[in-house]
Amino acid sequence: MKILSGSLIKTLFLLAALIFFSPLQVHASTETVSLPLSIDYQLLKSIIIKTAYTDEGQTAMLLNENDGCQKITISKPIIRQENALLLFETKIHVVAGTYILNNCVLPIEWEGYLALLQKPIVDRNWNLSFETVDSILYDNHHRPSKITGVAWDLVKTQVYEYLESITIKLAPPISEATSILEEMLPRDRQAHVQIMLQSMRPGKINPAPGALQIGILTEVVKIYEADKEIEREQVSREKLDALIDAWEAWDSFLVHLITSLANEPIPETDRQILLDALLETRYRFVADFLDGTVEKDFVREQFMSTWEKVSPIFRNQLGDNPSSSLFGYLAFFTAADALSALDKIGPTLGIEISRNGLIRLARLLAEDNSLTLEYRLDVNSELRNVLDLGEAPDASGPVTNREELEIEKEEIDFNETVNSIFKKLITPFMCKSAWAETDKAQITFKDIIPWVFRKKNYETYVDRIKSLLEKTSDAALKNSKIDERYHDLYRRIVISTAWQESCFRQFRVRKRKVTYLLSYNRTSVGLMQINERVWRGMYDRHHLRWNIQYNAAAGCEILKLYLRKYTLDRLRKMKLEKSIDKDTFARIVYAMYNGGPDQFEKVLKRNKEGTFYSSDELYFEKYSWVKGRQWENISKCLLGG
Repeated sequence: MKILSGSLIKTLFLLAALIFFSPLQVHASTETVSLPLSIDYQLLKSIIIKTAYTDEGQTAMLLNENDGCQKITISKPIIRQENALLLFETKIHVVAGTYILNNCVLPIEWEGYLALLQKPIVDRNWNLSFETVDSILYDNHHRPSKITGVAWDLVKTQVYEYLESITIKLAPPISEATSILEEMLPRDRQAHVQIMLQSMRPGKINPAPGALQIGILTEVVKIYEADKEIEREQVSREKLDALIDAWEAWDSFLVHLITSLANEPIPETDRQILLDALLETRYRFVADFLDGTVEKDFVREQFMSTWEKVSPIFRNQLGDNPSSSLFGYLAFFTAADALSALDKIGPTLGIEISRNGLIRLARLLAEDNSLTLEYRLDVNSELRNVLDLGEAPDASGPVTNREELEIEKEEIDFNETVNSIFKKLITPFMCKSAWAETDKAQITFKDIIPWVFRKKNYETYVDRIKSLLEKTSDAALKNSKIDERYHDLYRRIVISTAWQESCFRQFRVRKRKVTYLLSYNRTSVGLMQINERVWRGMYDRHHLRWNIQYNAAAGCEILKLYLRKYTLDRLRKMKLEKSIDKDTFARIVYAMYNGGPDQFEKVLKRNKEGTFYSSDELYFEKYSWVKGRQWENISKCLLGG
């Protein structure tokens, strides 16, 4: 028997102690999981057209001999579920004659449809093929038909053989999807990740309603912590910047996803779902990230919950154009669905929605290897178009990217200069911008004199702001589809919102420098306190800051959106015991303006229980003053009286 040295025994003892007493002690188990590969029938049809119907007009000429004496053309494929099989239907045009001495003798011409009941099969190399189980012929009116003789022989030998030879190679999109999964899974568990990725194999095939479902079987190593429950980890200040960067990549990805539908005919209900999803993620970001309550899985949770809401829209819209990157779409859907499925297994897998992973996903849709998901702050016209927001407010006037402007040394008498300048600036905002005549100039302090509040011009300043808001409200109401009985209510909401949000101020002055009004959390700006992160891409950042008319127009547009598309439309669909009065309308619209679309149900509950937030009460106070024309109360915030 070999005797171990004392030093070796000591080393083994220390290793055992580390293994058994480490606070990071874990154990693992392997579980076979089926990840979804879902090919919508529209996408499958487009792939088959791109694969097998490659002649002009999405047709396939299978035979053309002797100057067309024997000719077969197929077109217009249709694919759908039929019980546990696929029904593949294609139109057929057959010319069958006998070619004798340079003449086509007794040609028979038949046109109709061939329907094949097929069983989908996926081999170990991820080749998708289709085995015909039964068939039927229809005439042009889709009535059962029969053909015989040479025509039938041609159909049987040429068409059947061609259609059964169609094979779709799924390996490339699956490979692309798995490489993206690898990017999204934790680096410190790469051994477990490789086990999962390398064990992927075809599973059950199910022709389900709407899509062909192909299971991807894989072995997933689940990690369990031995002595404590998994806790939701708060983010330290040191890691907050990295998480903000990840969220900005996710937000840019979502915008890219939405704008990929710019050329698609999107139903209004789907546009609303996309708008809801975008606004909800952004309002949540402002509430959690910037208030310091965010958790480390914030971005992952937003990705998963949002994908569940919007994926049906993208499946319906993308993939119906055979000229597109269909396998890129398939890889995109496969990767996104796999991430969602893995996430539902449990948080111990450690999925991380990284910037690089999102970029790779986005490139599958864009076919653009230079795409970087830049967090841009200018107006995205495609985003506004998809979300049905119409044209953005006019932004032709001068602005600046500076944080503040110097006040000139000479004393400025606002009462003397304001009237002449004001006549130029107060032009209704739906018309040409007040500063359009100096389109590319940099804004100066003299340009904004009428909109900088000083105590000595209190009354004229308040009248000026009220006039601006009234004119901008009227402009917003034109062609707004808001019933006329709500017009006065809308005008009151606009003025009371500006009162509550900024006390009628676009700018503030400090130490002979003027800057735009900025909220406490440094996200909302100007007269209407437009949140730059929530409304990114829908409005121009610099004009929101330095152009009071642009800011007012943006605020009016947002309030109009919440009044019509959210409050009025939603209340019409609800069966309430008691109708909502206009004062409650105002509470609802402002609550959403302040906190996002999900405030709709919450403020209704608060209204029913009489348990309003302080923000609800403060706004309603301003609304009541506007309703009662108690303008003198503006002095309480402007003058501090």
